[in-house]
Amino acid sequence: MRKRARGFTLIEVMMTILIIGVAAMVVVFNTPTQRFGDSAEDAAERFLQQMHHAREQALLRNYVYGIEVEDNSYSFYRWEEQAWQLVTETPLAPVTAPELVSIELEMGDFRLLDNMEDDRDAIFGRDVRRDNQEEEVPKPTILIFESTEFVPFSLLFTNTETNTSIFAVDGRSGIQLQLEERDTWY
Repeated sequence: MRKRARGFTLIEVMMTILIIGVAAMVVVFNTPTQRFGDSAEDAAERFLQQMHHAREQALLRNYVYGIEVEDNSYSFYRWEEQAWQLVTETPLAPVTAPELVSIELEMGDFRLLDNMEDDRDAIFGRDVRRDNQEEEVPKPTILIFESTEFVPFSLLFTNTETNTSIFAVDGRSGIQLQLEERDTWY
């Protein structure tokens, strides 16, 4: 009597590897690279990381970035072809604050804006869209220069539901950024 060999066939092994590979691919594509919560601290941390990325890109690629903060959201712009171009790629895509978080911008001292001529709308020259009445021209208030220096500011993220603390991205020096927690009585 002949003994039958035990084991898996090549087809069975290949099918198992294929199923595991497809399952791994589904998990990788459905898992976000970084998940931020809905708290004021998470929103402030996200902005801080975006600022670091924008500063790196400004230095490496000689870009000038601008950030426009309005209506509980903010957007990054890059100065190109004599106009502010909205950045839509991650990680600098426009962000709206979570439902229970409010954003407040406090500008620091920056004297370059005081020395500009009255008839100019953009720091880097005339925005070419100014002549088109139908298109709204963005007006970034925070500027990030090629040297990675930026216009001094402080951006406050407050949890509107509990109102227990405020998280601030403090850039009042124009050189360094830090995340700090402030009391509501600050």
